[in-house]
Amino acid sequence: MPSHFASRLLSLALVFLMLCAAAAWSGSLLGRPLQSSADSPTPADSLPPADVLARLSLTADDFRLEKTDSAAWEVFDAEGEVAGYVFASAPYAPNTEGFAGPTPLFIRVDSDLRIVASTVGENEETPDFLKTAFSGIAPAFQGKTLAEATAVQPDAVSGATYTSHALIENYRLTLSARAASAASSQRTPALGWIRTAAVLATLLLGVVVSFRFRRVRWLTTVVRLLNVGVLGFWCGQFLSLTQLRDWVAHGLDPVVSLAGLVLLLVALLMPFLGRPHHYCHFICPLGSAQALLAQLPFPKIRVGQKTALFFSRLRLVLFAALMVGLWAGVAVDILDLEPFSAFQFHVAAPVVMILCGVILFISCFVPRLWCRALCPLGELLTLAEGSRFKKN
Repeated sequence: MPSHFASRLLSLALVFLMLCAAAAWSGSLLGRPLQSSADSPTPADSLPPADVLARLSLTADDFRLEKTDSAAWEVFDAEGEVAGYVFASAPYAPNTEGFAGPTPLFIRVDSDLRIVASTVGENEETPDFLKTAFSGIAPAFQGKTLAEATAVQPDAVSGATYTSHALIENYRLTLSARAASAASSQRTPALGWIRTAAVLATLLLGVVVSFRFRRVRWLTTVVRLLNVGVLGFWCGQFLSLTQLRDWVAHGLDPVVSLAGLVLLLVALLMPFLGRPHHYCHFICPLGSAQALLAQLPFPKIRVGQKTALFFSRLRLVLFAALMVGLWAGVAVDILDLEPFSAFQFHVAAPVVMILCGVILFISCFVPRLWCRALCPLGELLTLAEGSRFKKN
């Protein structure tokens, strides 16, 4: 037993190191910059360039800016009242480049932390490509609060793919960091206490059913329905490689991210208590949706033992290829295709909605095909449990 426990701890440590390597390209680890401030690209010590301020509609006659940190300025109106902030993306995305180099952003928010304007700073991109990419991406963030904007996943603009992905990554890293900072200052969960309580209650029910009523089919169905409805559609709580990588890169506040933190702890601790794959079977909204659809009276394609083994090895190979790509900094965009965000359909990218729809349709005939053969998060958790090579 002690050796088995130690093996699981070692597996967890190795998975954490893998995530650290995948997050390192962002330029920070657990919220700390990997470069010294002297080497990191940061905004000017005074104000953003005059042309940037003009594009943000911040004229010297009407507004005054005061620097608050290396990536932000506080905006005051003519009466001296706080009118919002300007954020710079360079400190948050020092290694993010477009086709011809960095594409730093300046993002203006109002006093309610709602995005009112954004523009691109000095860059070497081809003007026409940059204009096309920016005009196709910026509207997706316009008018949203920082918290809302972190869930936005716009598609890259055809014909300006490299520039598009760089802009999206600048938006994502900057808005995630500032949203976490804003929520942290309030010391309340980002979801609010009511939704956080609903998440915790759903997780607790799943744990109880897993231990005491695992074979009671109707109770298992109730848990899965709650996972889809509460965790997925209502609260948008699920694990993904994107989220785990961001937590490792930027850290997380235990109060702000209370629901997500408890979800992660349950996923990691249940295998130690004799319940392997608990997250996939009793928490994951997408896994639960697939399991529910598999109960519908459609003809099923039965998967034999050899095929199941092939699916398992395929998932491992795909996961390994993805991690190598992340370590090299060339596969980041693939994470945007994780289908979990489809539950937040009001902000999910169309390609993610389509992918999720295909997965759910197939699950009516081939139960849990995504989980068995493709899911990178499922493979990560399997490796963390230390059970991958025991069963194969």
